[in-house]
Amino acid sequence: MLQLSLTLANDLYELLAISGEPVDFLKAARRLLALKEAPASLCREVMNSLVVEDGRFCWHSPQSLGLRDWQETDPDLKDVSFVVVDVETTGGRPGPAKITEIGAVRIEELRVVSTFHSLVNPQRPIPAKVIEITGITPDMVRDAPRIELLMPNLMEFMQNSVLVGHNAQFDLAFLNYELSRLDGRRLDEGAFDTLKLSRLLAPGLPNHQLSTVAGALGSRVDTFHRALADASATADIFLVLVGRLQERGITRLNQARSFADPLHKRDRHKLVLTRHLPRTPGAYLFRDENDEVLYVGKADRLRDRVRSYFISGPDHSRRVRQALRRLHRVDYVEATTPLEAIATEQDLILQHRPQCNTFGRNPERYVYLKAEGNRGLRLYTSPNPSARGATVVMGPFRGKGRVTGAIDLLTRCYPIRRCARNAGDPCLYGQTGRCLAPCVGQPDEIARHDALVYDLLRWLAGDLPQRFSQPDPPEAMALALTTKLARQSRFEEAAEIKKALDDTLALRRSCRAVMDGLRINTAALWPDYTDTIMPQAHISIVWEGSVVATLTVTESTAALEIGRFIRTLEPPTQPRFPVALPNTRLDSLLAIRRWLLENQTILRVPYSDSDPVSARESLDRWGENIMASALRLLTIHRPPSK
Repeated sequence: MLQLSLTLANDLYELLAISGEPVDFLKAARRLLALKEAPASLCREVMNSLVVEDGRFCWHSPQSLGLRDWQETDPDLKDVSFVVVDVETTGGRPGPAKITEIGAVRIEELRVVSTFHSLVNPQRPIPAKVIEITGITPDMVRDAPRIELLMPNLMEFMQNSVLVGHNAQFDLAFLNYELSRLDGRRLDEGAFDTLKLSRLLAPGLPNHQLSTVAGALGSRVDTFHRALADASATADIFLVLVGRLQERGITRLNQARSFADPLHKRDRHKLVLTRHLPRTPGAYLFRDENDEVLYVGKADRLRDRVRSYFISGPDHSRRVRQALRRLHRVDYVEATTPLEAIATEQDLILQHRPQCNTFGRNPERYVYLKAEGNRGLRLYTSPNPSARGATVVMGPFRGKGRVTGAIDLLTRCYPIRRCARNAGDPCLYGQTGRCLAPCVGQPDEIARHDALVYDLLRWLAGDLPQRFSQPDPPEAMALALTTKLARQSRFEEAAEIKKALDDTLALRRSCRAVMDGLRINTAALWPDYTDTIMPQAHISIVWEGSVVATLTVTESTAALEIGRFIRTLEPPTQPRFPVALPNTRLDSLLAIRRWLLENQTILRVPYSDSDPVSARESLDRWGENIMASALRLLTIHRPPSK
């Protein structure tokens, strides 16, 4: 019933938003319920329950429904209740990262009247870097309530208020993720972002980080990166900025919203372009009036995802906003499962090269890290994946700057070759001991030098050698060099080394992600009870990081279909150093890996060859496990027939 009411509420909101005017309750109810002859009493009961349960709706008249923000006059800012909210988290991405602390400050009549604060048990480790920033340790959250216990109290605290945050998109993304996961709700759009407001009303600041703005605008708070302290500082900032709005003659809520974001709701009328979209997995294409593909995306539920661009507010990337402004038509390609939708999306991006997509449209610009040279291996970048002339090829990588930064760091921290000299006298670096000078041609020095280069590349790939050729790994070497330069007051050089270290560690994470992706061999299963007489299971097979097939089976066909497919598979190969993929495969591999990491609750049957049996037997056993899982989905969890 909850999911049904949520679906009806969203459909009613879309109907009213598209119409832009009140709608007869009978017309609305019969359309949403798909019952042309539904009794008026039933229609009124259903519509009234939505009005009572969802604050977005109101009775415009005894016969018609409307949106509440149509009916309300534009209230004075001093009459509006605001709640400033801030969260601390274990990372930057909702889902993989979780909330560790919530702080909120309630403002009424432009005065702080109450606060809300609690630590949250994230039920996962807190990274050391996050502990360093926030000071929130595992011991502090061990006995803290879980988020599902806190959300009702937080929602009560925020009731009948307009939300405020500094970089509000971040905090609302985490809160909406948890709300959607727990009961399918989202916080209303229209939050004020003091980051954006401060750029408009305090433009002379060196930056608009919370601490900078708080200091400039006279906040009493001087400690940051804790939820309640940050919420209190943001509340101080907001009240000052409201004062500056009032000085400009902006005294009402919608006036302030229009000032803060003049593009807000501009594209809402384009909701009509989503009417034909199904609520199934797939990929969608935004086209302009010349039929050019502007943007390609994927969705677990096509209609809901595309609608969210127009309903959830303006917090999209610059390129997506550009696509929405030019949008004339939405096309789609259905997929059977969300994983199949990822593969479809990547194929469409490569086919159309849409100008508003960030990743995947120009894979030929990705670069490879190569090592070559007869007299000592030299590191360099190349857009060509060919190994011709190269001893080692790794990649591809999306950012040439990161690869160049990593090469710069390694050549500064270790005595490895950085020039392309032929045999002869050593260069300045070789003469001063900063390079082993393999170009001189001494076999022992060449072997020693190349062993070090191999060790560094294997470290970069996450394939650590048992014995490192140097006493310290690159992180320690870089930090030691940074400290030395800072003591010599060579701060710009120290900053360059710090930046190069960040590039190197990012490159290492990319290598690990590729290796992890190539090791993914699993089956993901979804039940489909649309047909209660003969329910189906949809099975996406991910093999060596690629979606190689999607099967749809019933109880009677599961054994045949799964067995037939398993017989077409060859045993997986384990990725080994060095790994060099085709540049067109990188984005799909990383997207599949990310989706699987973010959707841990989906039923999966991982392939395993750990048992001492032949590879063929391992595959057959895996097929049997997939079949058993599919049959459990189709029988044990089958909903009762109506």
